[in-house]
Amino acid sequence: MIIPHALKTCRALLLCCLCLFAASIQAAEETDLFEMSLDELLKVTLSGSAVRDLNLETTPVSANPFNLSALALPFSVDVIERKTMRARGLTSVTSAVENLVGVISGESPAEPSSFAMRGFIRDSVSVVRDGIKLGPASMTMRPHNTFNLQQIEVIKGPAALQFGQGTASGVINMITRKPQLDAPVSCEAFVSQSKFDTREWGVGLHLPVSPNSAARLDVNKAQSDGWVDNTPSHSLNATASILWQASPTLSWLLSFDYLEDDLPAYWGTPLVPGHAASDPISDIVTTANDRVLDNRTRYLNYNVADSRSDSEHLWSRLRTDWQPSETLSLSNTLFHFQADRAWQNAESYVFNPATELIDRDRFFVFHDHTFYGNQFAGVYRHQLGTMAHQLAFGAELKITDFSRERGFPNGDSVSLLMPIAGQFGALDKHLSPTDIRQWGLYINNTLSVTDHWRLFGGLRRDHIRLVRDNYDVSGNFIADESFERTFTPLAYQLGSTYLFSDTLSVYAHWSTGHDPVGSNIYLVNANENFDFTDIRQYEVGIKTLLNTWQSELTLAWYDITRRNILLLTSHETVGNSGTHVAHGFELAITSQPTEYFRLGGNVAYTDASYESFVDPDFGVNASGHTPPNVPEIVANAWFSWDQIGGLPLEVGAGIRHVSDRYGNFQNSVTFTRYETVTLFAAYQFEHARLNLNVRNLLNEAYAPWADIFYPAQAAIAAPRTIELSLHINY
Repeated sequence: MIIPHALKTCRALLLCCLCLFAASIQAAEETDLFEMSLDELLKVTLSGSAVRDLNLETTPVSANPFNLSALALPFSVDVIERKTMRARGLTSVTSAVENLVGVISGESPAEPSSFAMRGFIRDSVSVVRDGIKLGPASMTMRPHNTFNLQQIEVIKGPAALQFGQGTASGVINMITRKPQLDAPVSCEAFVSQSKFDTREWGVGLHLPVSPNSAARLDVNKAQSDGWVDNTPSHSLNATASILWQASPTLSWLLSFDYLEDDLPAYWGTPLVPGHAASDPISDIVTTANDRVLDNRTRYLNYNVADSRSDSEHLWSRLRTDWQPSETLSLSNTLFHFQADRAWQNAESYVFNPATELIDRDRFFVFHDHTFYGNQFAGVYRHQLGTMAHQLAFGAELKITDFSRERGFPNGDSVSLLMPIAGQFGALDKHLSPTDIRQWGLYINNTLSVTDHWRLFGGLRRDHIRLVRDNYDVSGNFIADESFERTFTPLAYQLGSTYLFSDTLSVYAHWSTGHDPVGSNIYLVNANENFDFTDIRQYEVGIKTLLNTWQSELTLAWYDITRRNILLLTSHETVGNSGTHVAHGFELAITSQPTEYFRLGGNVAYTDASYESFVDPDFGVNASGHTPPNVPEIVANAWFSWDQIGGLPLEVGAGIRHVSDRYGNFQNSVTFTRYETVTLFAAYQFEHARLNLNVRNLLNEAYAPWADIFYPAQAAIAAPRTIELSLHINY
């Protein structure tokens, strides 16, 4: 049964934490832990955190070397903190980021945790971990939990100055938890159980080692049987770090970040002709050829029995912070990353009208990925006459060794209603190693012209040496598909903010960036040997804190153009003359009408299209079409009500609306609009929190994301799920 199982697991986790806690402070504390009451041991205060603030008075970490508040920055930055993610049961990065303005996501096994925002998708949205960009998100991203994170920050628009190429619409930065010298010994445990035998636990320990050193360890495990037949999954994430303050001006932080996972084997449900569907679902996907989803196949898995979508990753970092004077701060991060990833699946499921069977393909790909380098940064603060000036500067060296083995064995056909899994088959491998040597230099500065008016400006030069080789199944080098090239993109940004008061600012921002022609530098082949695309964005906005109901509000308008994207010019040749444009506005607001009642919401409008573009993967003329997975409207709203009836009881709910999206470049497949409702209730003991979360309360059937490479199928979202969780901290 769910509840006894959860309580047993929680009790075991609590005992484990108590042992760690007792061992760590045995000599330093006189209090006998085993004489303490449960309330004295447990300490969690999350009430009132479920509706997040916009954090305009806080200092974002990302793209902010000047340590300015979000109110003073000349671009859109969204922050969702740990306390909000835990209070609302947002246990994954995708579910947390979707609560921010204008973001949608998908969990296609081919491209886990894909994102779309401001009219751009896939690799045009960079995902970084603690400020270090690993590579194209479609190749390197995995589903991540939030237990190990302190917060998630989203920077909108090209952010090439801080993160380099591949940031057309923005950057999502996952910031892990770190030790703090002024924090006491603490240990926390988290356990949850929900439908489909989905369960998760986490343990965190913060340990002051000495007056000038501290350590932190967080471990999280999640697993599920899945809502589709034979689609179990699991992930294990462990983060550990040690902080040493060698002197008042010098500190060292050594950190490790380990991930091991295996994704669900669900690649979608096939679309079938209307006459073949005895129980059609007509309000999820519509197509130009009148194909529909059949409710009889909703929970069927068409993958092979020996499918794989697993990976193992390890980050190692050493960060040094030194302040040689009051005017100069320096930092250096030495990092190394190693990953192995494997996919081995029947990915495509196409209904064959002649046989009335499902034709399946085979595709496998294995990654051996090594990435290492060094990031150096500094900030110099001084006066230019009467004006305060800050100059940020930095240099990066990044080396990537990426080996990709892949193949397309023969497929087969299976029954629509009784698919036999079968085996994958032989692995005849094509090897494609990619070697990238990259260095970059940047400067960024801000000048306080007056107490209210601030100017920003910066530039970045990158030097990227790419060597792309291809081999056939016999190991023979394929010269006409291999090439070498050096790229030297130059990016700029200019911005200005004006503070009318301590609570109201307006800003304007212009930035440029560059991407590989196909967005993914790991997959550029000889026939795509072109210079990078050119990206520019204009943005203006308002940020304000209002006295009425302790409200915060942000409003932004943007216009982005990406030129010279990869364009099919004939049946056998490509060029880079396509154009992708997007403009729109974003509005976010939070309020607290009473001491115990909070509400918030956001809405984003996006108008995106290809001005001239013939998709090179499918040969589709997409000129004038809307990019896939880009809705016109995305909106969220939430409320929370605490201390109901004088009890430490909090309830809240949220609703999310996503308008129609296209599932392919041809715009012949439409994923219809959907609304989902979430509900939570939490009982706050003096030092503990018991949560009940209901996701997809109305049991809405919808498809949240389209895999553009498989337009003949759609991945249907999970049905209603109920989760019980307990979070404790002492």
